[in-house]
Amino acid sequence: MTRQTQTMVARDAELAQLADALRVVTGGETRTVAVAGEAGIGKTRLLTEFVARHAGDARVLVGRCIDMGGAGQAYTSIAGALRALTGELGDDEVRRLAGDAGSALQRLPELAVGGATQSDASAGGLHEAIMLLLEAVSAERPVVLVIEDLHWVDPASLAVVRFLSRALTAARVLIIVTYRTEDIGRGHIARGFVTELIRDRRCVRVALERLDRHATRALMHELLSHAPDESAVDALLARSDGVPFYIEELVSLEACADEPGTLPDGLRELLLVRYERLSEEARRVVRRLAVGGVEVAHDLLAAVSEDGERSEFEDALREAMAGAVILATPTGYSFRHALVREAILDDVLPGERERLHGRYAVEYEARAEAGARVAAAIAHHWEGARDAARAFPAWVRAMREARATTGYASAAQHAERALSLWEVVPDPERAAGMGRLELMGRTATYLRNAGDVERSLGVLEAALRECAPGTFDHAMLLNNQARGLAIAARPGSIESYREALATLDALAARARAGSVDALAAQDAVAFESLRADVMVSLAGRLTLIGEDHEALELAREGAALAHRIGRARLESVGVNIGAICHAHLGRVDSAVDELERARHIAGSDGPALLRYWVNASDVAQHLGDYPRALAIAEEGLAAARTLGADRTSGIVLASNTVDPLLALGRWEEAESLLERYLPMALATTGRSYLVRDRAWLQLLRGDAPGAAETLASGRALFASTSAFELQSRVTVAHVTAEVSLALGDPARAWREAQLLLAQDPQPVHPGHVPPFAWTAARVISRAARESPESEVAAGRLRELIRDGGWPTLEAWAPLIEAELSPSVSTRRAALAVADDPRLPVQVRPDALLRLAETLLEDGERTEARACLDRAIAEARDRGTGGVLDQALTFGRSAGLRREAPSRRAADQLTDRERQVLGLVASGLSNRQIGERLFISGKTASVHVSAILRKLGATNRAEAAHLARDLPPH
Repeated sequence: MTRQTQTMVARDAELAQLADALRVVTGGETRTVAVAGEAGIGKTRLLTEFVARHAGDARVLVGRCIDMGGAGQAYTSIAGALRALTGELGDDEVRRLAGDAGSALQRLPELAVGGATQSDASAGGLHEAIMLLLEAVSAERPVVLVIEDLHWVDPASLAVVRFLSRALTAARVLIIVTYRTEDIGRGHIARGFVTELIRDRRCVRVALERLDRHATRALMHELLSHAPDESAVDALLARSDGVPFYIEELVSLEACADEPGTLPDGLRELLLVRYERLSEEARRVVRRLAVGGVEVAHDLLAAVSEDGERSEFEDALREAMAGAVILATPTGYSFRHALVREAILDDVLPGERERLHGRYAVEYEARAEAGARVAAAIAHHWEGARDAARAFPAWVRAMREARATTGYASAAQHAERALSLWEVVPDPERAAGMGRLELMGRTATYLRNAGDVERSLGVLEAALRECAPGTFDHAMLLNNQARGLAIAARPGSIESYREALATLDALAARARAGSVDALAAQDAVAFESLRADVMVSLAGRLTLIGEDHEALELAREGAALAHRIGRARLESVGVNIGAICHAHLGRVDSAVDELERARHIAGSDGPALLRYWVNASDVAQHLGDYPRALAIAEEGLAAARTLGADRTSGIVLASNTVDPLLALGRWEEAESLLERYLPMALATTGRSYLVRDRAWLQLLRGDAPGAAETLASGRALFASTSAFELQSRVTVAHVTAEVSLALGDPARAWREAQLLLAQDPQPVHPGHVPPFAWTAARVISRAARESPESEVAAGRLRELIRDGGWPTLEAWAPLIEAELSPSVSTRRAALAVADDPRLPVQVRPDALLRLAETLLEDGERTEARACLDRAIAEARDRGTGGVLDQALTFGRSAGLRREAPSRRAADQLTDRERQVLGLVASGLSNRQIGERLFISGKTASVHVSAILRKLGATNRAEAAHLARDLPPH
């Protein structure tokens, strides 16, 4: 028998890394650990030891990836990890813990979780349900989710693991993935994810290295129960290269050998020694097991082995287990190590291998007829049997099975396997039930839904090259391409939509002219549905570049057509886009009315409602109705989680939630949302919104340098988004101008303000104009002494305000005029409107500060001091650190205030608190401070609270300001 140590040797540091990660998780912060190493290095052994040591500290869920030639069944490892949980807790409890998203779990038949189906399924819904389930379960007890052998992962499971590693931040969940470093090379589906993990500061990488001479001697001592000879250590290290599995095999086999020293030199031959000692019948059964996979169910292996007596079959299995070649599992058999299976599989003759693959395929087909979801296994084995004619339809069925479970990544992979066989099978169109172009279009759609937009666009480009122009198929592919280009923030989306619409219009014109073949093959409803879809989608893109009149026409026509053919969702979206056009054109009442009509049409349709929540909250924000904007956005954000749209519409809704929170001064809530959603947002338009929001938050709290760094980090993202989205360009210019003012860079602020001052104002959403105009007025005021153009700019700005008809202008106008013509009277007029609820929280303390400055210039020192005191008090009360910092600086420079931390207060700070205060002054959040100091975010929060109390500061910004004058320790 194989010898294994009772005590783990030479892995104390790695076990400590895992234990530290679990300690952080227990404190309330999610962590991901990547355990990497070559085959045989001891990844599973390390996890086994870790789990044994901490079995009472956490609930452990283990999912193993299966080697199916790179195209396994969707969600194999994830379903395996969760199966034990559903067995322990029961269906009802699992659905309850997953909340409103719990019904999505039924898409995994392997879990046997029943419930009502969701008619409009998305992969995100399942991901969200799994996340909510883990969050809920971890509240009672920390969860360790282990995904072993990531190098064999199926794409759908990989998508879930990737989502969890990004989305889980404050749950007590430790995610551990193991993989062979040599098997995840360029082109591997997990390569990008592994690279992300290495760069993620929340991820711990445990790299298992080969054993050195000292560790080899220690392992031999454990295995032999006595100290080995030094010459034996040298010999074993040379033969094993320090790989623990080989060391264990060599020690065990040498001990069992009739003549010690007779073992083969090659490592592959070494792996076959135990196998070759078996009888021929046992070797035959083991070869059949090897072809079946790393683990095979007993009844399946028995069915494949029906050419002999059952007693002989079972005797062969017992012999193989006694010979330490295979192990019994709860349902079947597996190899003692994957390396052993790989060596035996290499020893199977090609003809025998093909026959065995064929037997497995036939047996899996019998199970499929009984209702099992095993099409991917059928396809894999028919491919292994070199029977393309049978593998091809099986891959198509596997595609459909994966799509039914919203495993889009796996569906795309199976579709690509089918496409690779298209040219070598007879009558592929009949076998697939669709044409090649349709299959390519579906492949592209699945890739896009799985988040691989670039590959999706590549498939579409190839399909468009094959497709005859001017056809319905061509229009469908163009529509698909336009959607992908829009998601990828690449140019060309509008052009593709226009070409698709022109193609459809030409086909309709030919049909009206009597052309028999123009639409003969197309269902009339399908044709009109695509046409309505293209019109509404094109309208949506046109609104982003300010072409609102054309967009309104298209949206109305598309919505009317959708109404005629009974597509309520599309009709709602069309009405919704029309409402936004009305808003852009200044027709506020029409915009609000049409948005509510869009909601009514949507009914309970999730995607249409998500569009409503996005645009309705945006309009309310621009109208200065921050409580209503917040309520709408929060309602949409909650629905996005339930609908599985957290990473798509949810990202935009998160930004729309942050915006009113910033206007209301609710910084902690805004920061919490950003910390949750930024890790989930990829390089998309939604991420650019969140990065911009983070810069605003940092600026408002008084961290202008941090805001500048955030903007710099998002420069490439802003450039790609702004290329086709005018409103994004405006909002980024706005925050950049504000940051430049705060940093004392009026030249940069002037350049950014030109977007408003030099741009034809009509395409700019009129709701953006008032707050940006206030910023531009302050820019002009600062530049008045330096630029002869400031007077012209002031006149231009007054024209914008005079000609604008947006409702909030009446609140902003006195503030803007006070900047353009500063005097005590204009400053008092500005202060009089500063309480208007349509103005953000920082406006009133800023108005008080500007009045104090002007009073001082007029020699009214006493009143200036009183006004400054009010500005400081209100800035503290509202948490507007940026204004507070300016007010304190002005007060000290003008001699109106003299205050610094007392020696007594400073002496009360511990060394650790001084460290934390320094990081607070650098603009770091509690989570970032925790990562920097290797403590939990909650511990950092406790330190910050103590610092505020000792310094007498009311918020982080004031503490950061006081830190500058802190006496030396």
